[in-house]
Amino acid sequence: MLEQLQREVRTFGTDQIFHFGRPLTSHLVETGRWLKKWGNPRALVAAGAFHSIYGTEEFRERAVSLERRPEIRQIIGEEAEALVYLFCVADRHALFSAQAAGSYSVPLPSLGTRAELDEPTFAALLELEAANIVDSALHQADAPPTAGRFWLERFGSVKPWLSDRAYRTAREVLTSWCADTVRERMRMEGWLTDN
Repeated sequence: MLEQLQREVRTFGTDQIFHFGRPLTSHLVETGRWLKKWGNPRALVAAGAFHSIYGTEEFRERAVSLERRPEIRQIIGEEAEALVYLFCVADRHALFSAQAAGSYSVPLPSLGTRAELDEPTFAALLELEAANIVDSALHQADAPPTAGRFWLERFGSVKPWLSDRAYRTAREVLTSWCADTVRERMRMEGWLTDN
């Protein structure tokens, strides 16, 4: 499944867009791989493999404009594309405070509105964010020293909505997230050389 999704996402030029020094294709597919490893349903895995295809508030590179949503929907399905769309246009940081406010509502800043989410969609977006951050953490060599603690606190605040596997992986990765550790891991995986 992921090999097919990788071929599909590449057709949108994701090999030419870089995400923390590597092709966006790699980040997208690896995010999907984490979701699959954690035992998530097919739609969420597919969403992971396309999760920032429209760009996000933090990652502004767009491989595909929102006008092409029907094309993406055709490839990954309606449920997966709806998650991708929300992931791209929502203020994802608000996900971590939505449940404290007693609702599953997140702002959509570029649209000047809010999205009301049901609990399964809310949980799916958090699981997707966990996979996104875990994969980013493993490849972001210039991570500030406080990044791991920041994300650990956030994922701790939404632990009831994350799968046990996602939460355990996030804790393991984020506890040791520092620039030197990431650089060493990147060297081991062949992303960095000493030259």
